[in-house]
Amino acid sequence: MHPLLRPAAALAGALLATAAFADFRAEYVSAKGEEDRDRPALTRIELSGPHLRMDAGRSSFLFDAAAGRFLILLHDKRQYLDVQKLAETAGAAMARANAALANLPPEQRAMIEQRMGHALPKSGAAEMDLRYTATGASARVAGLSCQVYRVEFDGRHTGDACLADLADTGIAAADRAALQQCFERLQALSEKISAGMVKSPIRALPAGKFPVRMTHYDEEDGSVSSVAELKALATAPLDAREFAVPADYTEQALPGLARGH
Repeated sequence: MHPLLRPAAALAGALLATAAFADFRAEYVSAKGEEDRDRPALTRIELSGPHLRMDAGRSSFLFDAAAGRFLILLHDKRQYLDVQKLAETAGAAMARANAALANLPPEQRAMIEQRMGHALPKSGAAEMDLRYTATGASARVAGLSCQVYRVEFDGRHTGDACLADLADTGIAAADRAALQQCFERLQALSEKISAGMVKSPIRALPAGKFPVRMTHYDEEDGSVSSVAELKALATAPLDAREFAVPADYTEQALPGLARGH
């Protein structure tokens, strides 16, 4: 079994052993801003047992804890990405980067670091520092009280998130536990892939929290680029097709895999 799948398989057992699932859907609307292809606004979260779906922009993220499978649907291309294969490709690229860095003469390393303005990681691994920090402010969105968190990526203030307590959402206890575990597993998977290769709308959420408003800031001037707010929560049964790859979608080839490597 692939290393990424071992913890997912263990998680699947925990999810499937939990009783009283009640499917739910959270829908979001854009309160401000146009679509940002690099950081699209979240539009939907769905959960049905061990199946999680998140929609953002023109993509959907499908996670199946029972199968240990994470896919990204690219609706504009009618294709999908297998994140396990993406992780394997990224791992191979990182190994090559490690070897290249290890063989750099000290003077070349110093020159590159001077141009970049910071030291190169000794291992060659991409370091990702994403932090949610409570500001003490609060708000009310879609009838839910939420606490405002400052979101920083590598020390830059990239956004704010207003997070409600999962227990206040009306989502069944079994689904709250499954949702939190899926969020944690998605975070663990993202850490296995080099930073920036997969841009998930939700990463490193504080435990027991649920996003009801997310604000992104423009990297150039710091202005608000988009705001997504929770519109409604529903607990009606969901169609299994919501969590499946459409029949007419094809798998997107990845560099290094198209040749059978």
